[in-house]
Amino acid sequence: MNDIIERTPDIIAAEITMIKEQAKKYMLVSAIEIGRRLLEAKEKIPYGKYGLWLENAVQYTERTAYHLMRIAEEYGPELHGIPDSSAAASGISAKTEPFAKMGYTQAIILLGLPAEERAEFITQFDLENMSVRELQQAVNDRKQALAEKEALQKESGAQKSAISQLSNELGQAKKEATDNLQAVWAEQGNVLKLQRKLDVLENGNAAAKRIAEIELESKILKLNLSMTQADARFDLIAKGFDDLFIAIKEMAAADPNAFKFYLIQTNQFILKTSAKLKRIERAVLAAPKVPATPEAPTP
Repeated sequence: MNDIIERTPDIIAAEITMIKEQAKKYMLVSAIEIGRRLLEAKEKIPYGKYGLWLENAVQYTERTAYHLMRIAEEYGPELHGIPDSSAAASGISAKTEPFAKMGYTQAIILLGLPAEERAEFITQFDLENMSVRELQQAVNDRKQALAEKEALQKESGAQKSAISQLSNELGQAKKEATDNLQAVWAEQGNVLKLQRKLDVLENGNAAAKRIAEIELESKILKLNLSMTQADARFDLIAKGFDDLFIAIKEMAAADPNAFKFYLIQTNQFILKTSAKLKRIERAVLAAPKVPATPEAPTP
């Protein structure tokens, strides 16, 4: 009878956590399928009757239905090919995995980013381990950086247009100075004035510099967030291992069978973790070399 492990509250909690994670993995896929069907129904229901149908037929508010339809439209193409949530277990691929791991609330928050930025954002951040507040702050930071970058790009475009116009005027002035020998000195004066304006614009293109600074600041923010999360999780893992080792040691005298079982399980976990770290190390060493810390742009 000693071979039977007692089902403790901790073991039951671990099983519940595992089931919750498995359910969360396919939550977005299910939301997409519901959203698709809501879109289909909306096309078939007379104008002005859709809200009543939502309330009576599926017990959704219009706000909830709107979110589900937006999710279907925005994330559906990324998860195309999964016919329904019941087939999700066999339909998720490496391409769709980052999207399938998102929860409903995370998907709604990420709708605040453009589609192309959203896909890149998902690959850069550990969404599974970010709180809702952390995710919302990261999205707000990215939106602010994008807005500022767009404004500066417009400013840079205007400056480039001014440079192009001055260059054309400069070329025309040079041509007129060459063709008209009688006015060469007057035209040469115009040429010098235009050249000075052109030099000022080309040498003082502050917008281009600011864009580089924004991109650098974005990289540093992401790096700092990743390092903070890594430090916190490392401390939790180290504390967890210390507690686990103490518990295993106490089992040795009280229950030798349980001691052997947890000893084997812990060793296997450590070996698998070590092998995974080695694979990560090989992948990093094989990747193109990049600077460890972004360099500040030249003033």
